[in-house]
Amino acid sequence: MRMEFAYSCGCNRLVMDMCGLWPKDHSNFIQKNWALITAIVILIVIIIPRFAAITLFWNDIDAVVQCFSTQLLFISVVVKLLVMYFRNEVLVNLLRVMEEDFSKNLTTIEYTIVFGTAKTGRMISIFLIASAFCNVIAGIIAMKLYHLDSLYIKNPDSRLSLDFFWVTYLPFSTEDFIPYITVFVLQLCASSISGFYFIFDSFVVMLILHVCGQLKLIQISLKHLGESLTLTEGRNLRMTLGNIMEQHQRACRFARNLEQSFNLAWFYELTSCTLTLCFQTYIIQKLLHANQTSIFQMGFPICAAVGILMKFFLNCWAGEYLISQSSEIGCSFYETDWYKLPPADARLLMMFGHKKMRPITLTTAKFSILSFRLFVQVLKTSASYLSMLLVVADQPDK
Repeated sequence: MRMEFAYSCGCNRLVMDMCGLWPKDHSNFIQKNWALITAIVILIVIIIPRFAAITLFWNDIDAVVQCFSTQLLFISVVVKLLVMYFRNEVLVNLLRVMEEDFSKNLTTIEYTIVFGTAKTGRMISIFLIASAFCNVIAGIIAMKLYHLDSLYIKNPDSRLSLDFFWVTYLPFSTEDFIPYITVFVLQLCASSISGFYFIFDSFVVMLILHVCGQLKLIQISLKHLGESLTLTEGRNLRMTLGNIMEQHQRACRFARNLEQSFNLAWFYELTSCTLTLCFQTYIIQKLLHANQTSIFQMGFPICAAVGILMKFFLNCWAGEYLISQSSEIGCSFYETDWYKLPPADARLLMMFGHKKMRPITLTTAKFSILSFRLFVQVLKTSASYLSMLLVVADQPDK
């Protein structure tokens, strides 16, 4: 039995191909640099003009919080696009290794394990794509019809452009039709593409789950090690253990390349998730206090807060799952008849026992390890920042 590589990629490849971001060997200049071009467009069209606009309403804390809460999301998109651009070759190799793993013949038990991890990855991708659609629709309506981005600016400066999705400062006039429609379309396209940055995390989780599936296969191999070997087959035992060790080293290299590619993105995700959750919760409280509770005014900050929280949770869950599966390798060989082996052969299994002491981990730029503990710490820190922000907002003079 063989696992289909296309099934494991699922909706990730479909959406990323639509955006031109699926890692592959490119044939022309546009395809090769598309991720970089998209990042530059978002930077020029949204991020820089919005930071320039902040200087014109810096004294309105509510407006600044509203602006920063969405700026963090756009910066996160740019960071991830740069990762896709600069690590494209590494990601292509990871997908090639993944495809090679799926091309191997599997037993029924092994196929069930690999299919289970692939199915989980598909469900996560569908959930995150649905979240992306909700964020894009709610954001477009809330920002354009309800002017949520300019709602808190009390005395807007005449240099601010308020008629678009986002409040910006532009060095040219947008009163004429052609400049207006050009900026409007560019903001719409950049915002729509940014809304689908959820698929980036789905892609990463898919790769992590593949490593977990391979580690589960190693556990199965160790558990059934004694079924096909007798005490007189020491040479065959060593060859089998050598193959298992090679498979484990292959999974470790895969995880190491993942960590090197995405650790900076995870570090920014850690920071932005903490601040965005704090800011969006603050905005929701302000809307409730002002009795502005229409479905789209409340829907966008709620979708943004829940979306980024669930996205970071999935990254932490995948990191925790990887730690768990790599630790299980250190226990799996105990389920075989290792005590029937000669002492010299039994000692060979000790190398797998040591794997439990140092499991495979994914870090946020070596700052912390992706795990449930980190997710809980983010919630606590965000709550602390929110309480401080509320105190500052109640005492604007200070």
